[in-house]
Amino acid sequence: MADIILIHAPLVVFRKGEVFFRSSGDEFSNYPMGLMYLASFLEKQGLSVRILDVTPDKLTQEDILDIIELEQPTLVGIGATSASVRSAIKIVRAIKIKYKNIPVCFGGAHINCDPEFFNRVDTGFDFCIVGEGEQTLYDAYLKLKNREMVKGILHGEAVDLDEIPFPARHLIRQENYEGTENGMKSALPTATMLGSRGCPFKCTFCSIPSIKHKVRYRSAKNIVDEMESIYETCNGYYSFSDDVLTLHEKRSIELCDEILRRGLRVRWSGMTRIDIISEKLISKLAAAGCHDLYFGVESGSERIRNEVIDKKVDDEEIYEAIQLSKKYGIQTWLFLMVGFPTETKEDVEKTVQIGRKMGADFIGIHLTIPFPGTKIYDYAIEKGIIKYDLFDKFAQGIGWDDKETFNDKWPYVVPGELTHQYMVDSKKRAYLKHYLRPQWAFSRLRHWIISGDRFKADLKLIKMAPHALLTGMTKTANA
Repeated sequence: MADIILIHAPLVVFRKGEVFFRSSGDEFSNYPMGLMYLASFLEKQGLSVRILDVTPDKLTQEDILDIIELEQPTLVGIGATSASVRSAIKIVRAIKIKYKNIPVCFGGAHINCDPEFFNRVDTGFDFCIVGEGEQTLYDAYLKLKNREMVKGILHGEAVDLDEIPFPARHLIRQENYEGTENGMKSALPTATMLGSRGCPFKCTFCSIPSIKHKVRYRSAKNIVDEMESIYETCNGYYSFSDDVLTLHEKRSIELCDEILRRGLRVRWSGMTRIDIISEKLISKLAAAGCHDLYFGVESGSERIRNEVIDKKVDDEEIYEAIQLSKKYGIQTWLFLMVGFPTETKEDVEKTVQIGRKMGADFIGIHLTIPFPGTKIYDYAIEKGIIKYDLFDKFAQGIGWDDKETFNDKWPYVVPGELTHQYMVDSKKRAYLKHYLRPQWAFSRLRHWIISGDRFKADLKLIKMAPHALLTGMTKTANA
């Protein structure tokens, strides 16, 4: 029997007899790291924990209820993003119908950026945790075990990241996240890692600024200890999910030095910013096995990037960072978006061209979604693009079909001279212009000759390419 069951809410929760489909590629490629850290901390306190990652585990609503019947937990916790809140509410309401006396806690990204949602909407949750939940969830469990009542909004107490055990990978099924097609792995097995929590920047499309978490770090020793502990299961391949991996240069170099000191043959990737890259850092990253860096550039237009997004990065900095990465053999990815307030066709076309212009290896481009908790969301409400109560209605399923996901109907910002179709077409043009070039093909061949692993890692992208080039979208993305 499990003391606590932790549920990763899906974009769509299915009922028995309904045809299961993949609603999002992200649900099959990313571990529920937040729940895995909660679980490891709770296990350290001697509790028994079970994680239900609903979509990869292909669980229906009835399956979830059957597991709760079997385990008879003292507490159920459900983590949800803004996009999965509706499913989280469906699950908690179903639990409460059948098991009225089992308390259910609400956590995750949405409640962190919009705590008052708990008071505005009758969700069925007994309480929620805003902030980091490890210690606070354990304290709540102890109170419930003593038959004390736990209600309302609890504010999470941060703990030393080095004191939290490594994420509870034994509570998930690794094969769910390796991406197989026709019996063949479409990508190398990669272990998700997290070296820090938080981000100090204030990009207007991001909800992190509304959460106001202080940036906190794990020590280099602690991170590399984890890398060593799971080396055999991932063959030395890691993907860091930090919001900004190289935010603190000294700490980043310490991480690289620790990897090198132990003689680990590893390959790893992470996301960072253009304006915190130096040659000293890039050379050290490459020496320690970093093979891919993801840069959130967002727009090819300096005006949009700096005046609307608040990125404060110019074109010259982008070019220099990419060339530095190339010099040391690190592949570069640019994450791009279209559909920002005041964006013009000229701005969009700069975004279409920027990957090729800067010499990036890969680009990914999406329509900007005004998520709750972001400045762009506030802008969309102010301009009447989004009604003030739309999210609360979505969360309760009012005006939404059961199988419609958040992305299916959520409004986009469509600036004055643009149309939604123009923005969609611009994504297609961006992919065509970037990838259908002899220079790009020769570049990939060179990488494949140097390293067979590059070819294996590119297999998934190759399979997605025809659909992306024809439609401007990946098979798992709506935008």
